[in-house]
Amino acid sequence: MLWLYEFRKTLTPAEYIRLLHTHDLGKKKSNRLLAKTGVMTAGNAVIRPPFYFERGRITLGRNVLINAGCVFLDQASITIGPDAMLGPQVRLCTTTHDLNPALRHTHTRSSPISIGANAWIGAGTVVLPGVSIGENSVVAANSVVNADVPANAMYAGSPARFKKWLVPQATVENHDGSTHAVSASTDDATPG
Repeated sequence: MLWLYEFRKTLTPAEYIRLLHTHDLGKKKSNRLLAKTGVMTAGNAVIRPPFYFERGRITLGRNVLINAGCVFLDQASITIGPDAMLGPQVRLCTTTHDLNPALRHTHTRSSPISIGANAWIGAGTVVLPGVSIGENSVVAANSVVNADVPANAMYAGSPARFKKWLVPQATVENHDGSTHAVSASTDDATPG
């Protein structure tokens, strides 16, 4: 049955998910089939089942690791930079409902999520709509991220709060080799 899907030009997310959960696809075959769902991938993402996504509005950089049990609610786009790692049971939720009880079932809002290069999102973390997580940053396990996380920072908690800078120099090297200034040089300084 797997060979039949390999010859098709497109797959639905549900078809890909079923194949991922029932076959040992290997990295190359998994990425080739994933691309048929509309997901843009550099071709070498590691995705450990079970994995769930809805629409295929996802862009994965090279060497991305998506660990077991991750859920992407991709009503809006989700972009994950190269070398980023997502621990088990991470939830990326691009959609939320209106808080007003009368509108809750009929009104939703969607905003994209962006995760920078070399970021590490710990197990059980929930990332809410519109959040950007900077490159090289770490979000501790079981955090709820409801606001942007700057580059080279560690955040933890529910809601996730700044804990420390990961690179204490006055300048840091970005993933692409360029450098930029860090807004603080001590571990206990909060981001500006």
